[in-house]
Order: sequence, then C-alpha cells, then structure tokens
Amino acid sequence: MSESRTVLLTGASGVVGRAVLQEAPGRPLRLISMTRPRGTALPADAGEQLAADLAEPRFGLDEDSYRALARDVDTVIHSAGLTEWGLPDERYRPVNVEGTRRVIEFAEVSGATVHFMSTAFVAALSAGAPHRLSETNVTTNYVRSKLRSEQLLRDSGLPHTVFRPTNLIGDSRTGWTSRGQIVQLMSDWISRGRAPFLPVHRGNRIDVVPQDLLAKAVLRCIELGDDSGEFWVTYGEEAMDMETAVEVCAKHAASLGRPLAPPPVTDPDTLDPEELRRLAPLARSYLSVLRDVSEVTRCCGGVLPTSMPSLRERYGVPHVVDTDAYARTLAYASAHLS
Repeated sequence: MSESRTVLLTGASGVVGRAVLQEAPGRPLRLISMTRPRGTALPADAGEQLAADLAEPRFGLDEDSYRALARDVDTVIHSAGLTEWGLPDERYRPVNVEGTRRVIEFAEVSGATVHFMSTAFVAALSAGAPHRLSETNVTTNYVRSKLRSEQLLRDSGLPHTVFRPTNLIGDSRTGWTSRGQIVQLMSDWISRGRAPFLPVHRGNRIDVVPQDLLAKAVLRCIELGDDSGEFWVTYGEEAMDMETAVEVCAKHAASLGRPLAPPPVTDPDTLDPEELRRLAPLARSYLSVLRDVSEVTRCCGGVLPTSMPSLRERYGVPHVVDTDAYARTLAYASAHLS
C-alpha cells in the first residue's frame, strides 16, 4: 500500500497543474494547490487551494502560515513557471529561477522532496549537442531558465527528481486540455490550409506528448517514494515525422469538410528571410516558431532523448500511439478552443 503524502502543487492553474489535478483523485495523496493571488481560478472541485506567490519570500505568506504549511507538506510538485517563448532573459528570472529558489528554501524547512517540471529542450543546450542553438532562437531564454533551475536543485543537495517533457498536447483519451498551447494553435492553422510551407529539418521527429502521461508518471513516482532521477517525457524514436503529422492534420481537416492539400516541407536553412518578411504576420510568426523548434530538435540530433520505456515499466505510463493522441487533441481543440 502506498504511503499517503501531502503534496504542494505549484502552478496548479497551468496546463501541467490542471493535468495533475485531473489524475490525482483516488490516489493516496492530499493535494494543496498553489495559485497566484488574483491569478487564474481553479474549478470548485479542485480541493484545497492556497493563494501564494512564488516570487515573494515565504511565498508571500506570514511566518506562522508558512511554518504551518511546511509542517504539513512532505512533497512538492513544482510546475509553476513562465512558459511563453520569446521573452527577454530577465522576464523568466522572477518565477522560473527565483521561484525555484523559493521552493528550495521551503523544501529545506519542510524536508520535502521536490519533483521539478523542466523541459526536454534543455538537451539542445547540452555540451554534447551536435549543433549549437542560436541566441535568437525563440526558446533559448526560456530553456536557459529551466537549466538554471535544474542546477539550483542539484546544488541544493535536496532529494529531487526532474521531469523533462516535450511539447504537451491534450489528454490521450479525450484530447482535453485546460487551454490551447502552441501545438494546438499551430495545428489548427495548418489544418485550415494556411501554411504555405513547413520549415522542418530533414530527419527531425515531431515529438509531442499527451499531458496525462506526464501527470501519471509524476504521481506514481510520488506514490512509490522515488526521490531521485531525471526523466525525459518524450517519444524519442517513436515520435512521428513531419509528413505523418501533416497526414493527421489532413484527416482532421477532411473530417470537418475542409480538404487539405499538404503543404511542402522545406529545409529551414534554405529559407530566404525576405520571403518570410513578405508573409502575413500570423504566418510569419508561426513559421518562425516552427523553424526555431526544428532547430532545437536538430541540436538534439533530430530525435529528443527519451525515458518512455522506463516510465512505462516503472510508473505504469500507458502505451499511447502519438498520432492517435494528436488526432484527439485536434478534434478537442476544434470543438472547444477555436
């Protein structure tokens, strides 16, 4: 029987946090959901909620409340963070870096194990990466903030795990997500036939993972009492290629009565900057993001590192075909997020 644990969930209103809340019922866990004061509200059935601010000392709580929380909590799922790409480095520091420092301070007081939600994109900045990620890449500052947080945890000596998911899509069974992200938005744009071409390096895998797989892995890790490890929540070699992803978009478009002629896949290194500048703003934005994400994958050798086999074996993560989950995400987004 798993030991009951009291878990502080930071970033409870975010995509990862909401996925954890969806998967938590029925598990031997008491979950305390932290959200920013005046931030996005959680559903009424989300259980215990705590209005607190990671950017403030003691999470913005008074001394007695902070100490009481520390006495209760033995585990932290740290999923809070600024995930928007393309911002200056200093925008990521208050929550992504200093927020992690506050979590470490709390864990030192409470004796809690920390389970940190990082990103698989950190592989693109590793010393052994076959290509160098450009300074102008839209993800670079965000990824660096996650690397700094990982280093803070390593230096702290605290018991902790690091989960590194790739881009998340909706629930593997229903396609549900608490809000649309870049994958859903860009896929809808492609499915509407608005992409003149798709800039993706040859050989790259298009690695997206259903959000519930990450939530299941983290929660089972906690149930088993694991307090160390680094886990790449990706499909790796199993991930689809761009042509397959476009086929899924084409089937989705056809289901809505919108036949889609698959746009050509183009080598990003051959793109003419002037050609991009002549495009409509939305097309220019999406194609630039796709080009930069392709560069991230190329810096990883075209395939992201993966821990999926061990996640399936140890944590019971179900074997879900990525194209099936992607199709469900597109269907849900079309019905509920458009």
